[in-house]
Amino acid sequence: MVEWTEYEPPEGQYQVLDAEGALDGDPPEFDEDELVGMYRTMVATRTLEEKMLKMQQSGEASLVARSRGEEATPLGCAAALAPDDWVFYTYRQNPALLYWDYPMDNLIAGSIGAEPETIEEELGPVEAGVNFSPDYTPVGVNTTNAVGMAMADMFNDRDTVSMAFIGDGSTSEGAFHDAMNFAGVFEPPVVIVCQNNQWAISEPSHRQTGSETFAQKGEAYGVPHERVDGNDIFAVRETAEEAVERARSGEGPTFIECVTYRMEEHNTSDNPDVYRDPEEQREEWEDRDPLDRYESYLREEGILDDDLAEEIAAELDEEVSEAVEAARGVPDSEPERMFDHHLHGDSWAQAHQRKELEREQSGKNPFTDFTGEGFDE
Repeated sequence: MVEWTEYEPPEGQYQVLDAEGALDGDPPEFDEDELVGMYRTMVATRTLEEKMLKMQQSGEASLVARSRGEEATPLGCAAALAPDDWVFYTYRQNPALLYWDYPMDNLIAGSIGAEPETIEEELGPVEAGVNFSPDYTPVGVNTTNAVGMAMADMFNDRDTVSMAFIGDGSTSEGAFHDAMNFAGVFEPPVVIVCQNNQWAISEPSHRQTGSETFAQKGEAYGVPHERVDGNDIFAVRETAEEAVERARSGEGPTFIECVTYRMEEHNTSDNPDVYRDPEEQREEWEDRDPLDRYESYLREEGILDDDLAEEIAAELDEEVSEAVEAARGVPDSEPERMFDHHLHGDSWAQAHQRKELEREQSGKNPFTDFTGEGFDE
C-alpha cells in the first residue's frame, strides 16, 4: 500500500501524448482551428483562475478552487459533446465551461458574492453551447442528476447525452452507487467522469477505495469503463468521444476514470500542508503538466509559435480584465430577495423570518418569539 499518496503517475492508463508531448499513438483528426482552440481554452482557464485567486487574496472574492494541472480532463471530456447536451459540473471544471463559451463575467460575479437573480438582470441570461446544470457542493449528486436527466431525454426521444463530473472522493458517496446501479440496469445516455486527482480534500485516493482502480468500479454495475491519462488532452477527448457516441446511439452509459493530480490546494480555504507531506515529490506530475505537454506538441507540429502564443495571452488578459469590470458592475442584491423563490410564501415560518430581517435592518435584536403566538416587539 502507498504510505500517503502516489508520488508518481500510476501505470495502466490509455495515452496518446507522452510526458514530453510527443505522439505515443495515432495522431488526432482535428483541424488546426480546433487544436489552437483547445490550447486557448487551457490558457484562458489559467488566466481567469489566477485573476480570481488575486481577487480572493485581496478580499474581493470568496473562496476559489483552481484546476491547474488538471485542465485536460474537463476540457477533453466536454469537447466531445454536442450542442444541447447536458453537463453536470463541479468547482473544478472551468475548462469545460470556457470551451462552451460560458461567460467569464458570470463566473466572476458569482465568486464575488452577487446573487443569481441580479447577475442575470445585469449581465443577461447565460448562453452557452451546451446546457450547464447548477454546480453542487455535494459533488456526488451530479451522478444521480445526470442519470435522471438522461432518462428523461431517453423517454422523450431526445438525441442528447448527459455528462457528470465527480472526483475520486465522490465514489465513496451513496449517490454514486445509486446512479451507477441505475445506469447499469436502465442504460440511459450518460457519461460519468471521475476526475481522479489523487486527493478528496484531505484524504488521499487510496483511502477512498480498496479497488486497484476507480474505473473498475463500473464492473460491478455492468457499466463499461475506461481508465485514461487525465493530463493527455488527446487521450481524454478520444475516450470521451467514444463514450458519448455509445450513449447517443443507444448503447448506454460509460464510466471514465481520468488520472491526474491536484497541484494546488483543494480551494483557497484549505491549507494542504496540514495533511499533505511537505516533502512529497511532485516533479513527476509537474513534468506531465497538461498545458506544457500540449504546447510542446503544437510547437513540434508547427501549429503554435511564440508570436501566436503571445497574441493569445494578450487577448485573454484583455478578456479577463473586461469580464472582471463587468462582474464588478453587478449591484448587490436586496436582502429581501432571499424570499423570492421560497416554496412556502404564505407560511408562518417565512413571515417570522421576514420580521427578523426587518428587525436586524433597523438595528434591533433579530431574534423573536418562536412560539407562533406573535412577535416580540
